[in-house]
Amino acid sequence: LAQACPAPGARGLGVMASSSGKYDNVIKSGLKLKGGDAKSREIGVKVKKKKKQSETDQLAEQLQVQAEQQAEEQMELVKGATRGPTQSEKSFQLAREKRGSARVAEAIQYTHRQRMDKLNAHLGSLSEHFDIPKVGPG
Repeated sequence: LAQACPAPGARGLGVMASSSGKYDNVIKSGLKLKGGDAKSREIGVKVKKKKKQSETDQLAEQLQVQAEQQAEEQMELVKGATRGPTQSEKSFQLAREKRGSARVAEAIQYTHRQRMDKLNAHLGSLSEHFDIPKVGPG
């Protein structure tokens, strides 16, 4: 009987010692999640992951940079090859602009009605030799 009944001071130790043995390997700290510090990351905020560039993307980017450099070099060559207008070309352009402005000034001098009256007066002063002949009966 002495073995079946535990001592009065160690009354629940036999049961507790065996029940605590079941949970000896349990981790008692907080749950650790992937993705960095829990303190720095707020709830509901998604962190964008950096995408790794594939080899084809890197190659395409390099080709694009080379194409841009070649285009810039072409523009520099074209810019260096072009020349400005000569003195005679400048004077021709200036004379052309003057003629154009004189033509515009003459065109806006008279209204349409005044121009038609002037034309009719001129045609009236001409001889019958310049009249349009009638064709056909009547």
